[in-house]
Amino acid sequence: MKRAVLLFLTIIFWHINLDATVFSVFLPMEVKEWKIKEFKGKANYKLVDSPKKLIKLVSEESSFNLVRDFILDISEYRFLNFEWMVEVLPEGGDARFKNKDDQPAQLYVIAPSFPEMINYKAIGYIWDSKCPPGDYQSPKISNIKYVVLKSGGNDINKLIKEKVNVYEDFKRLWGIELKKRKIVIALGIDSDDTKSKAVSYFGDIYFSKD
Repeated sequence: MKRAVLLFLTIIFWHINLDATVFSVFLPMEVKEWKIKEFKGKANYKLVDSPKKLIKLVSEESSFNLVRDFILDISEYRFLNFEWMVEVLPEGGDARFKNKDDQPAQLYVIAPSFPEMINYKAIGYIWDSKCPPGDYQSPKISNIKYVVLKSGGNDINKLIKEKVNVYEDFKRLWGIELKKRKIVIALGIDSDDTKSKAVSYFGDIYFSKD
């Protein structure tokens, strides 16, 4: 197997091997190199060792993201692979409604342009409490489309592996063919709209050519 290119959370170590089949986001001992964005309340997260090394996110009427950016050619590394697990769903959360727009696990892929705060397109791959799997417009932010991958509690406390075609999703949902450019990844959780609680975990995250 050709050498993977690792993106470590604990150190600034960004490079890409042109022969690599994988551009990987690896979760070791710390998350200090990720930026924290707190939208409401305080960010509550930590690393755990069971069932494997994961990052645990906890929201109690709060909303926050862990964010990291890098340069990547999505037309080459089209597939985003990741592991996630939900322990607590925000009660009443539903991505279709502005006043219920809470999810226990969100993984955003963001393609920013200048000025980045307002000029960007994003897809949020989410695990929702009630909203059926499918594509949705965010009820709050016009620049965000949701792809609901999981819904409800049938797979609570199970570590699930996902694989999505980011290149095709951006082309389908936004009409954009992503090439080599700045990409932002955000891990998110929120329960502020429903004034409830949510708990989730993320494991290995990486882009692959196939």
